[in-house]
Amino acid sequence: MGRRMRWAVAAVAVGLAAGAAVWVMRPARVGVIVLAEQPVQTSVVASGRVASARETTLASTVTARVVATPVAAGTAVSRGTVLVALEADEWQAALAQAEAQRRDAAEQAAEAQRQWQRQTELHAHGFVSAAALDAAARTRDAAQRRLEQADAAVQQAWARRALAAVRALDDGVLLERLVEVGDGVTPGKPLARFAVAGPPRILLDLDERDLAALAVGQTAAVRADAWPDQPVPARVQRIAAQVDHTRGTVEVELTPTAPAAHWLPGMTVSAEIVTGAARARVLLPVTAVRNGQVATVVEGRVRWQAVQTEPARGRWLPVREGVTAGAVVIDPAPALDDGARVEVRP
Repeated sequence: MGRRMRWAVAAVAVGLAAGAAVWVMRPARVGVIVLAEQPVQTSVVASGRVASARETTLASTVTARVVATPVAAGTAVSRGTVLVALEADEWQAALAQAEAQRRDAAEQAAEAQRQWQRQTELHAHGFVSAAALDAAARTRDAAQRRLEQADAAVQQAWARRALAAVRALDDGVLLERLVEVGDGVTPGKPLARFAVAGPPRILLDLDERDLAALAVGQTAAVRADAWPDQPVPARVQRIAAQVDHTRGTVEVELTPTAPAAHWLPGMTVSAEIVTGAARARVLLPVTAVRNGQVATVVEGRVRWQAVQTEPARGRWLPVREGVTAGAVVIDPAPALDDGARVEVRP
């Protein structure tokens, strides 16, 4: 290769190196947003679950064996429907005996009443003594007492017989059956979980630090995870009287103020409780925050700034501290070092 050619190649190499250096030193082009204050509703956000209007666990009050479970879990039933049937042969026999004894007592009482009336008529005409009339009255009264005792025995037998049928306390849904046919049960053994019909409840566990901002009657918007785009309005119905010290949370109950028929007990929900009037807040795009910092642009260079924010409202984060209105923030957060030169895209 001649000297002239070598000089030409060297010149080209130097030019390429210089061009590469210029390219590397060229500022990165970024998109930015100028922060501004916007009205933001003061609220508390928490997750929770849907609960039925009232849930109860039905338990046995006797020792017996399960003979029938006529209702499947998840079935809506009316008040008085038999949910679990227990063996009742012995109680049925006792009831039959008590009713038979009552019939005998009723016949004896009726006969004693007739005899007393007859003795009364005879005494009025002087055919029987006062002592005989008193004896008839005592017999009548004794027969009446035996009838009353027989009535009580029948009622007791019916009550005992009724214990063999575990019934729905009200209109509602059988949530869970806890026994099967053939199982033996004893007093206190849970047989079924039952939900009384009515508007569902929303149970939330809120951080105790938010307790001061909460009040009964505050409005809220509740979203089920299954239908996040269908918020249901609600109000604060109850705030628990004590804090769970192991978790530092307080239970808050909400009541829907609009139909929520598609909700099911146990469903996961999130709720935003309005705790105060709207006020101006600086908002950051969620995409502009990385590891608790935002990249601001100051005199053409990146300046990473730590920020503290509140829970997101949609795609925005209300700023507690760290940046103010008018700050120029790169969005989305870039993979650039602090001090890197940048060029703002128009």
